[in-house]
Amino acid sequence: MTDSAQPEPGVLSEVQPRHKRSLAAAIVSMGMVNLSMGIAFPLTAIILARQGVEPGMIGLSTAAQAAPVFFISPLAPRIMRRFGPANVMIAGLLLAGLSFLLMGLFANLYAWFPLRFLLGSAGTLLWATSEAWINALAHEERRGRIVGIYGASAAAGFAFGPTMLVLIGTGVEPFFIGGGLMIAAAAIVVTADRSRNHFEASDKSAPLWRLIWVAPAALLANFFYAAAEESLVTFFPIYSMRLGMIEQTSLLLLTIASLGAILMQPVIGVVADRMNRMNLLIGLVLATAAGYVALPFVMPDFLQTAVMLFLVVGLANGIFTLGMVLVGERFRGSELAGASAFTTAMWGTGALIGAPVSGAAMQLWDPHGLIAAVVLIFLAYLPFPVIARLRAKKSDAE
Repeated sequence: MTDSAQPEPGVLSEVQPRHKRSLAAAIVSMGMVNLSMGIAFPLTAIILARQGVEPGMIGLSTAAQAAPVFFISPLAPRIMRRFGPANVMIAGLLLAGLSFLLMGLFANLYAWFPLRFLLGSAGTLLWATSEAWINALAHEERRGRIVGIYGASAAAGFAFGPTMLVLIGTGVEPFFIGGGLMIAAAAIVVTADRSRNHFEASDKSAPLWRLIWVAPAALLANFFYAAAEESLVTFFPIYSMRLGMIEQTSLLLLTIASLGAILMQPVIGVVADRMNRMNLLIGLVLATAAGYVALPFVMPDFLQTAVMLFLVVGLANGIFTLGMVLVGERFRGSELAGASAFTTAMWGTGALIGAPVSGAAMQLWDPHGLIAAVVLIFLAYLPFPVIARLRAKKSDAE
């Protein structure tokens, strides 16, 4: 299949201006989207708790935002092909911005159920489309570097969202700021390539459900990464406090971990362009699992824990980056759109499953069940890249 959206080989400065604007629009706008989402998740919980809403109902409200990933992901490839990635992102950003503004105007539980469903629908479209678009735009020789920058932008958005709440406060005002960021992001994407030929179908295109058999190591990376990440974010404060740390210290450590996710993604992306990517993925999985095994032995010493979390979370986020790079390496056209939608659905599934499993593990082995669960999650993923690498070696030998 011809990859008509790919630029000619060369460094980014040599790429056509419209192509550079498209790359910049996808990266910057998704950073803004994730910043807004980083505001939304904690802020809605805080406001509802302040209104006296029970935790169970707060959980259902959160689920209303997470649920669309299962409904929208199967439709995303067709929508991308029909309207083109830039137009889909503009519509998604405007819908998300409107949802934010309405959530600020109608700050109550029952109004937020449909509004959060709309916000989650827009977010699903935006994540799936931006990943597919970045991979369609990235030349193979620079794919790792570009995806690494994209991953750093996404991680920075999520990390700085809660920080903004500290600076702005936890009233309804952050919803209006988030809505403004969405609209500003849409204005950025307007300057990008608006063509619709990035994800053209071909006679060789496989159905969405069959893609998993083509490249399971790439397509399942998000499931295991999200399951582990959500477990850590949810339970690390509890885990650290049970090992003798105070709450403020545990939150500071999560911030340091987020910096690892931001700063290490471009580095891992550069390395991915210079060595066998499947070997790198296997190394990242093993190093991440080993880092988590070592974590209890350095706690509660703050400096050692901070260094370990910075490294291990940065390496874990590299698994997300490598998964996305491998998707772009393996798929083109309509299959790339479908694969990106599938990985988005896998992220949502992993996020929903990971925290309950890790919580149950902590009950069985208090508190180290959390670390055991996270390590087992990564080890459960390890066979997929190992088998992929062995198959590739066998194919090369033939």
